Amino acid sequence: MIPISMLKIIAVGKNISFLKEAEAEYLKRLGFYSKVLLLEVKEASGSPEEVKKKEAALLLEKAGEEFIALDERGSAYSTAGFKALVEKNMDLVFVIGGAFGLDDSVRKKAKKVVSLSSLTFTHQLARILLLEQLYRAHTIIKGHPYSK
Repeated sequence: MIPISMLKIIAVGKNISFLKEAEAEYLKRLGFYSKVLLLEVKEASGSPEEVKKKEAALLLEKAGEEFIALDERGSAYSTAGFKALVEKNMDLVFVIGGAFGLDDSVRKKAKKVVSLSSLTFTHQLARILLLEQLYRAHTIIKGHPYSK
């Protein structure tokens, strides 16, 4: 099957070992619907504010002009709303911050700021949640049974 979209996910740090299997599974599943590029930028060190600024520079360098930032203070979407966002913009770039979250500069430059939940998740777990929701959105778009 020819991929119908290009998804790029730029995340701080490598995923932790016990989540690697879930990440690989969703990347594999999503690969039937879309080309997926997962880029990791190095975790920074310093105070929380220094870390966010350093990581912001790395994330923005790879993100390009239009991207969606994941942040707990972003807009919440239902599954149907997220599916509509994906369907409307088949080529998407998502940015996931590190342990201290995103610097304001990233949120300000983002086309959209999306919350996966009002709960706080680790940045490693946010990757899995995003991949699962992207997979779910694509199965709904194609009318495949996963979403039911």
